[in-house]
Amino acid sequence: MIAPSTSSMGTQAKLVVESPFSNLSSSIVSTLDNSLKQFSHRSSLRFQTLATRRRISLSAAATTPGPPPIQDEHRKPPDLQTLMRRFWKVAVPYWSSDDKVQARLQLAAVFALTLGTTGITVGFSFLGRDFYNALANKDQQQFTKQLLYYLAAFAGGIPFFVLRDYAREKLSLRWRSWMTSYYMDRYLKNKTFYKIQSQSTIDNPDQRIVDDLSSFTGTALSFSLTLFNAAIDLISFSNILYGIFPPLFVVLLAYSLGGTAISIFLGRGLVNLNFLQEKKEADFRYGLVRVRENAESIAFYGGEENEMQLLLTRFRSAFENLNVRRPLQFVWCCTSLSFCLH
Repeated sequence: MIAPSTSSMGTQAKLVVESPFSNLSSSIVSTLDNSLKQFSHRSSLRFQTLATRRRISLSAAATTPGPPPIQDEHRKPPDLQTLMRRFWKVAVPYWSSDDKVQARLQLAAVFALTLGTTGITVGFSFLGRDFYNALANKDQQQFTKQLLYYLAAFAGGIPFFVLRDYAREKLSLRWRSWMTSYYMDRYLKNKTFYKIQSQSTIDNPDQRIVDDLSSFTGTALSFSLTLFNAAIDLISFSNILYGIFPPLFVVLLAYSLGGTAISIFLGRGLVNLNFLQEKKEADFRYGLVRVRENAESIAFYGGEENEMQLLLTRFRSAFENLNVRRPLQFVWCCTSLSFCLH
């Protein structure tokens, strides 16, 4: 019987030892390869599904400009009582807030300066009368005297007008700062921002906080001072006109009232058009912000064309409303200007 050699026994032992590990390694590699293929297939399907959903959503957003603005286009301007009630509700909180002392003092200073400028205007009218009388009479000595008075009055009176406008703008900024903090607190409290977004109760709340509050404070102060100044001017100059020629005073008063009525009648249509213009421009601006915030997703899924269609739709809506508003605004401005010049 021949004994097996040492080398052949070593080779067999080596095959016996290495064979199970070799089969196990091949099994593991095969399993991993199959798992990677399945994962790659599922990922590809998931990506295709997400891409399809994204294209559908972008297409729907581009073809659907939003809810039909029927209510806004047929929105009627509120009556005077409703307007005053809304104005009181928005304006009063600041004047009864913690800043009410400084606010009321500045408001009183603005009205006092307005009253002072009205007095200066009346003084200018008397100086102008004497100046032109001296010029018509060819009185050189009186003309030189009135000219010096006129220059001194301008040098001393103009700073009051500038100070009045400065005080008004400063109060307007102070009022706006408080109202911005006040409405930002209400906007973020009790998840109000989410309720507004989900229920669509208010359009573009960001623009209303940024732009509308600024317009409200500036316009409210300017309009109040204009009414106050007009009332003081009416009382001051009525005495002068009535003393010159009473029938002239009656004719000018009727002329002013008629011009005001015509301006109000022509300007009523601008209220709704201005409201729609602000809303449509805010929608267009929001679309641009939306592109900036979702730039990566739009670029990744190739949604540039759909976003372009959506932006152009919103811009055309704002442009068409602007074309309707411009002629009416031009007529209103020309009518008001003609009454002012006469």
